[in-house]
Amino acid sequence: MATPAQITANRANAQRSTGPRSVEGKSVSRFNALKHGMDAASIVIPGEDPADYDALVAHYLHEYRPQSASESFHVDTMLRADWHKRRLQSVEADLYHTALAESPGNSLAAVLLAESPAAKLLACVQRQIAAFERTWHRANTELRRARKQTEVAPGQSLENYLDRFHATTAAQLASFRQSTATTLPDSPAALTSPRNWPPIDPITGKPACFVG
Repeated sequence: MATPAQITANRANAQRSTGPRSVEGKSVSRFNALKHGMDAASIVIPGEDPADYDALVAHYLHEYRPQSASESFHVDTMLRADWHKRRLQSVEADLYHTALAESPGNSLAAVLLAESPAAKLLACVQRQIAAFERTWHRANTELRRARKQTEVAPGQSLENYLDRFHATTAAQLASFRQSTATTLPDSPAALTSPRNWPPIDPITGKPACFVG
């Protein structure tokens, strides 16, 4: 267990620690909580530089900025597919050299058609590279589709509201026009209309203002 002096020293150090200060450091550190399976220890093998993987993680997080666990899953899938593809590409290059060395003086086409062990392994590696590329594109498509649905949903709600608003307003205006068009002849509005003035006496047929 830590001694009281060590605990006091740790607390003092924590007070002096303010985290990253540069713009780049802050940009990367704000995604720390979303690094679910993206740590280098889980994917980097001997002979590979963990710093290269960490740099790739930082680029992916900066570009895609996952905002949920599902988005982090898609980004992690893309990241791993990218890293595995990079690894196999170096293996692919080595296999090309090995296959050519097995048949000195032959062309690359002849070496591949000979189906030597190195040529067969090269074909398997190339198929696996293509599979990682498909995995990357599927994850990227799903990520974009999910974000598009999230962005469209509020817009659809607003659009539906505007449609209902315009429909209600149009119905109210139509009702108003109909009510004004069916005004009774004996109403004040009808009597003051130029076409209904002066009023006609129904018995004499003369204007009512001249009836004695």
